[in-house]
Amino acid sequence: MLRQEIYEKVSEDFGVSVGVANVLGYKKLSDEEGEYEPKVFKNASDELSINEIISIAIEDGKYQHLQREIFRLNQKKHPRIKELTIYKKAWKDTN
Repeated sequence: MLRQEIYEKVSEDFGVSVGVANVLGYKKLSDEEGEYEPKVFKNASDELSINEIISIAIEDGKYQHLQREIFRLNQKKHPRIKELTIYKKAWKDTN
């Protein structure tokens, strides 16, 4: 264990709070093979897809056209339409 003074000094030096994590358990990877299921979060998935469309538009030099199309589509969008749908339609119309 570290002394309290060291925690306070590190906290002041880095400007953040310092904590200690306790290891609750340990399993080998071979024990986890059958139990592992990757988690997919819908919000993060949509944001990643939007970021991908924006990145491709920047690389292709079509970012300004994409943003204009997104603005035009947002003017007449229905409240239940997702943002990803607008980006996909704008990207399709831009190409």
